[in-house]
Amino acid sequence: MAKKQAPQPREAANENAAIEQDALSLDALAKGVIDREFRPRANTVRRLAEGVLALQADLKKARKKAKAVTPKTAKKKNKKLAKIPGQKTGQKKGK
Repeated sequence: MAKKQAPQPREAANENAAIEQDALSLDALAKGVIDREFRPRANTVRRLAEGVLALQADLKKARKKAKAVTPKTAKKKNKKLAKIPGQKTGQKKGK
């Protein structure tokens, strides 16, 4: 009979092991999904979506705060054009 060999540990199994997606940061998780290193679970997609929405809310608050801080010089006075000498005012051509 043939002699049985002891099973050797596979190093390749560690490379293909499931990545603990819950332990990853949002940046690492997004990069992994984009690079197709792993397929996202429903919970992972939810975390990414919440992160995006939170970032958008923060940016919106920052824009609103920056807009409130700037002086309100956007309101310009309605300035009249300079008068041309010899032109009659208030009359349109053809009437």
